[in-house]
Amino acid sequence: MVLQHICEDYKSVIWTERFHGFGDFKLTVPGTLENLQIYQLDYYLYTKGTNKLMIIEQVELNTEYSKQSMLTVSGRSLESILDRRVMHPYPIWEGTRLCMHERTKGKVKDVIKHYTNLLFKQRDSLDTSHERHVTGFGWYSVDELPNGIRKGRPVSSMDIGNIRANANGTVRNMTRNADYSHAAYDDTDPYIMEGSWYKLVQNLTDLTMSGWAIEHDGEDPYYWYGYTYNGVNRTFNQGERPPVVFSPKYDNLSKATYFKSKVSTRTKIFSGAVKFTVPLELQLSKEYLDDNRDSAMQNNSVTVGTRGLGLREGYFQSPSIEHTNGYMISKGSGQWGVASIDPESIYRQIHEQCNTELWRHMPLEMFSGEAAQQSMYTYNEDFFLGDFVQIQNEFGQQDIARVTEYIRTSSDSEGDVFYPTFESLSDIQKSKPGLNIT
Repeated sequence: MVLQHICEDYKSVIWTERFHGFGDFKLTVPGTLENLQIYQLDYYLYTKGTNKLMIIEQVELNTEYSKQSMLTVSGRSLESILDRRVMHPYPIWEGTRLCMHERTKGKVKDVIKHYTNLLFKQRDSLDTSHERHVTGFGWYSVDELPNGIRKGRPVSSMDIGNIRANANGTVRNMTRNADYSHAAYDDTDPYIMEGSWYKLVQNLTDLTMSGWAIEHDGEDPYYWYGYTYNGVNRTFNQGERPPVVFSPKYDNLSKATYFKSKVSTRTKIFSGAVKFTVPLELQLSKEYLDDNRDSAMQNNSVTVGTRGLGLREGYFQSPSIEHTNGYMISKGSGQWGVASIDPESIYRQIHEQCNTELWRHMPLEMFSGEAAQQSMYTYNEDFFLGDFVQIQNEFGQQDIARVTEYIRTSSDSEGDVFYPTFESLSDIQKSKPGLNIT
């Protein structure tokens, strides 16, 4: 691993850090032999004032006759390494080609911690001989983080709460034969996981409206801490700490842009048809018709908003639903088989996925602006990504907003400029359990 600091002779740099997902950067420097040696693929960039590292993923050299050659390097922050691991189906038991998805019914924060360490073979899943093992990286709960990362933020505010990944409904046993026993059986609705682990972490933290990060502690850039977290309440609605107010009135925000949109807003989500096989137990009990071929089920989300034209329907084509419930074994012969899942569990899973899809289509309110470099608030000291702050415009209107992005730009012509991005929350989003901002 090679670390490089951004050199002093750069022409321009854009460095973006995000609360939910990876950040990115773009750096332009003179195209000299020295810079070609400094900025190479898979090298890591750091800069002052942040615990983030960026990974160089693209290098482009532009030359033109009679003009100075320019080297442009770009890439993403450490959070992007989660996209290097996938959660894939695996054999139900040794020696068979039948497979099942990984499933969970745990708390979101625990699920992300356990499976990240499992996929990178770290901490409680440590295996230094495994090809997935990565040295110097592990996932932590917020109470395990060093002070160099928490920086005085209370654990109680950063903790994302106890929201579970699954619907948590009771699943009936579909095994009719008394000689069959379940070797692996969930009695509550499963949450299945497949595909890019980065996308799965994004989806899981969507459930809690939380963020996540991979950072060093400010002293040792060669060890990285991954963690999920919520922002700290720095609004007028609390009395534990001084409120942070961004407003042109205080000269700490200029060139402000206020953006509202309902283009993608949905107030109710309907699912597509999900095919499944009716368990034999339910055919015999006449709960379903005997013919179980190509049975299908559909559900929808809750409804938010008003009736009539206020109802904005959306369609979710392909929810990811678990159709089996582990596997079972015949105690007499030692034969193995797949256990059917309760159709009511499928119905609840579709409902939960539609609710999650609905959450992604709330009305959008964003407020961005240029912050003075020597303003009354310092990033990563007075406020952090994910924090809830007070926003006021020049007309005296105010609202609670979350800091979702922080952009630093620097160039020969404009010098250093800082752009925080704030995202307002709808009333229903503000009521999300665990946010503690109402």
